[in-house]
Amino acid sequence: MATAGADTNIRSILERFENTLGFARQQLLEDSPDRENQNIDLNSFWTNFTGATKLVSHEATKFCMAFDGDAIISIEACQSLVDKIEKTCLALLAVFMKLSKTKGQSFYKDIHTYTLDILQGMKNLCTAIRNQNSSRLQIVGEIWEKCQAVDHLPRDNRDAVLTIFQEQHDMVQDAIQELIDSLENEDENPGFELSLAAPLNGLQIPPVQTWTSSDRNVLLPSTGLLKALKACIKKTMQAISERGDGLNEVSINELDAIAEIIKLSSSIADDFVLSLYPPMNHTAVREQATLVRNKCKETVSYAKTSHFCTESDERWIDFLEKAADHNWVRIHDMVLAD
Repeated sequence: MATAGADTNIRSILERFENTLGFARQQLLEDSPDRENQNIDLNSFWTNFTGATKLVSHEATKFCMAFDGDAIISIEACQSLVDKIEKTCLALLAVFMKLSKTKGQSFYKDIHTYTLDILQGMKNLCTAIRNQNSSRLQIVGEIWEKCQAVDHLPRDNRDAVLTIFQEQHDMVQDAIQELIDSLENEDENPGFELSLAAPLNGLQIPPVQTWTSSDRNVLLPSTGLLKALKACIKKTMQAISERGDGLNEVSINELDAIAEIIKLSSSIADDFVLSLYPPMNHTAVREQATLVRNKCKETVSYAKTSHFCTESDERWIDFLEKAADHNWVRIHDMVLAD
């Protein structure tokens, strides 16, 4: 890295830089009170923020190369390099600090997390260089990748909320597919009657848990209820995509509210699917089905009164509300009958 006499000083410079980055991240993690810069122009914000990330990427490369291999760097050169990198990182932080939460909680959180990740990446790189760890090449590559990802960040609160909806939609679809696959696999591989098998080494083989005929009757409306939830997410997402406003304050608040409603959809769907596996507990199925139905109705009920829905949307809203109720009633009646 350097001559033996200068090595300690260089390590001290790097350690101070790590501490600076750590302090900057801690300030962000504490999430200071909302700034009143409500009139910030998002186009200018993105020009400055994108430019700052590209400078961070460039300085990270120079930082890594300066300590590459057997290259020797002086104390003065190290301090100068660290000063430039620190200035670049703090410039990125300064741009972020101009962003107001009034632009949308969902949007703000995405940019907040991204900024934290960039600073953590630079801190990790500094640590690897100080410890002369070969992982610095991998870390700088991760910083490049993260900085390039700035072009794919949501541009406003509408984009941020649509990302949440897409994630929830895909995870609910995965839950539905998991249930369908499990049922098909059991149909294709029914197995043999293990109760007829002789004990192995004196140990009785436990019976394989399978769905009973009454369980199977519950599965069809249960799948229908999950599909209704997925459709609620998809149709609401389409309405937001077509008519959502990520710039108006009232509209921004409505988007944040619907995002909060939709966030737990996938976990509710997962819990419902788990309750359907054998041995099926019908009380648990009824309780979980009620949560899924309520999530369907809560989603479309809020959407119906929001800026992104029009009278033309009332038809699918009414249809999905009835579909959720219909499947829930079928589930409820079946498990009570048992």
